[in-house]
Amino acid sequence: MGYREIEVLYDTGQSSSRVGTLAASGFTTIFEYDDAWAKRGIELSPFKLPTGTRTHQLDLKSMVASTFGLFADSLPDGWGTLIMDRWFTKQGISKKDITPIDRLAFLGSHTMGALCYRPPLQDEDRAVVEAVSVGEMAREAYELYSGRIEDAGRLLAQIGGSPGGARPKALIGISDDSSKFVSGTGSLPAGFEHWLVKFSGAGNHYDGVLEFIYNRIAKNAGVSVPEHQLIADDKRVQHIATRRFDRPSGNRRRHIATACGLLHADHMAPTLDYEELMKVAWRLTNSSAQAEEQFRRAAFNMFAINRDDHSKNHGYIMHDDGSWQLSPAYDLTFSTGPNGEHWTSYAGEGKEPRIKNLMAVARSGSISEKSVRAIIDQVKTAVASFKDLANEYGVPDKMSVPIAKQLDIMLALPA
Repeated sequence: MGYREIEVLYDTGQSSSRVGTLAASGFTTIFEYDDAWAKRGIELSPFKLPTGTRTHQLDLKSMVASTFGLFADSLPDGWGTLIMDRWFTKQGISKKDITPIDRLAFLGSHTMGALCYRPPLQDEDRAVVEAVSVGEMAREAYELYSGRIEDAGRLLAQIGGSPGGARPKALIGISDDSSKFVSGTGSLPAGFEHWLVKFSGAGNHYDGVLEFIYNRIAKNAGVSVPEHQLIADDKRVQHIATRRFDRPSGNRRRHIATACGLLHADHMAPTLDYEELMKVAWRLTNSSAQAEEQFRRAAFNMFAINRDDHSKNHGYIMHDDGSWQLSPAYDLTFSTGPNGEHWTSYAGEGKEPRIKNLMAVARSGSISEKSVRAIIDQVKTAVASFKDLANEYGVPDKMSVPIAKQLDIMLALPA
């Protein structure tokens, strides 16, 4: 470890191009675009790292992730960092000595999205595709998560070290008939596709079912969501699996970014507002349809009480020609948020957003009042189906009834 600089590559799964060099010196991080990449005019981070400026510099003391947002998006959050730190400890490396460049070097090509990093850790076992058991992975994940085992297992170090978010999860390949599972950070065998499985809690076996229901509600509300399914393990606990939108087909790769990465935001602080996200949607996509999609998600998160809407939970996809669109919505579930607040506020209101705040968000995105009313009606109708879906999927009343009561309060808000 102890890397001071690293190459950044853009890998589509069919070809690989050098983007530039990321380097650290003292309390400063520097990124320099390669001339060839800059001439292509493809903007991976148009707001903060435009190619018109070849060399960019950051004071590390001013950045939460100690690197540029573009590359911080490649780094894992709580769960992946936990696995990575346990693995480093096993190698005799102190956590305090690990830099963001070290972490990117560890991930190498085993990242989400199209950005890869050299030099990767030279460990041939990390590239091996092998059959996996969802139940075994879930148990090992939660033992590690709760501190009952100290070492990250080899399998989890391979397939759990890249995903973001706090809840234990893994990157896997699922066969076309959903009967077989393999480790899935790299290329997959024919007949398998890339999925992310998020494990239901050891103390709450219905976490995955609840998130699955929320995805169904969001889809009925007109929100774009990825393909999703429930996978039962050998103990009949159901875990939610989501089709990866950064792997569109076969072993192709697409560049993805979050609002956190694009804006150099702090995802651990409630610094973002939906009005700002409306402007981001317009600036990235120049599409009224995408602006309406962003507003629809704001409405869904408000009425469905999904307050875990921090800046890393708003995603975007860049196509190979440099055009952008919103990614499918993800991490959708019932969440009361920090102290009952949304991480992303509604025209300045995070604690108790109301219709007037939602209307202000719509105006910031130039959404017509007619469209706003139609979107709100569709979202509310979808959210109202929660209790029926909870009954359909066997969610216990002790879990579903309190949620339904809180949703009813939101749905009754005066226009």
